[in-house]
Amino acid sequence: MHQGDPRDGAVTGLQAGDAVDLGRGTALLGCGGGGQVDHMVHALRVALGADTVPVVPLDGPAHSVIAVGLVGSTTVLEEKTPSGRELPDALAAVERWTGRRADAVVAAQIGGVTGPAAALTAHAAGLPLVDADLVGRATPRIDQLSLFVDPLPTVTAAAVTSSGLRIVVDAPDPRDLETVWREAVSHSGGWAAFAIGPVDAELLAGRAVDGSVTRAVRTGRAAGRARDVEHLAAVSGGRLVARGRVLDVQRGGDAVSFVHGSMAIRDAGTGAVVRVEAGSEWVHCLVDGEPVASTPSCIVVVDARSLRPVSTDRARVGDELAVVVLPGAPWWWAEPHRTDRVAPRAFGIDADPVPEPGQRPARGGVR
Repeated sequence: MHQGDPRDGAVTGLQAGDAVDLGRGTALLGCGGGGQVDHMVHALRVALGADTVPVVPLDGPAHSVIAVGLVGSTTVLEEKTPSGRELPDALAAVERWTGRRADAVVAAQIGGVTGPAAALTAHAAGLPLVDADLVGRATPRIDQLSLFVDPLPTVTAAAVTSSGLRIVVDAPDPRDLETVWREAVSHSGGWAAFAIGPVDAELLAGRAVDGSVTRAVRTGRAAGRARDVEHLAAVSGGRLVARGRVLDVQRGGDAVSFVHGSMAIRDAGTGAVVRVEAGSEWVHCLVDGEPVASTPSCIVVVDARSLRPVSTDRARVGDELAVVVLPGAPWWWAEPHRTDRVAPRAFGIDADPVPEPGQRPARGGVR
């Protein structure tokens, strides 16, 4: 069982027995993207054995933190799985280039495969994992990480592709990282591991989503106990939008979100038509044409019977699915320019962000 702080239940360590709960939670927070977690969860369980990865609070003892993640095609990642060295090698490359050692690791995003991959990287490097991330869910682009919403003097980052190519970039703009890495990845194996930093803990504290590891473990554990989709929504702190058969699925390409598509479900109880728009993740949801949820909230589509998350590329006409909305990270709602970075228009969808129940967006955050 995971170790918890008796004061608030925060996770302070991950053991092998926590890997499944962590993976189940990060799969849900992947919001239909972020890659399949099963291989990484298995690797984490095997690597940990009887060990524990310490999990430290965002305002804890770490002074220099490196963010780690994966970029590229999640489909290729499933077919060409990591060797286990790519992320530690990327972390080591940043340390060599900057001459600074990290004393903790943070997940670039908690959603999808990166969540357990960050824990695996921390274990391999002998470092603690920070109970935070830079999104609170999954997102497709480097410039959408919370670290980059406000300018940084310089970004130092390293990528290690699945074919072994190593790239270190010093960039004044995160979009430069996006350009260089996407180009390299497209010609060198289809995906890459990356590390960004080291970031001073004081800076990270104001630019990260707090409590992400704890949330993933709690969400995964609650989902594991869920009896049906109604119970899943209740125990995960979300709301059930629809359950029914898929009527229509459309997919295409998009220069902003890399893919663009939509799925329509007829709710079995009300007869309403629910349409969920997708980029690399599920990003916008309408019921009979009225918006009911959007990024930065977590729109999750699950199989109505198994309760397993369904990715945007695997929904099919005739499937019986359910749409559940989980709260997004409050960090994104605090300032208009933060909200805009991950709102529907950031994914090529011409729609305003939909505030969560009881959530008022910052003034100017909804146009």
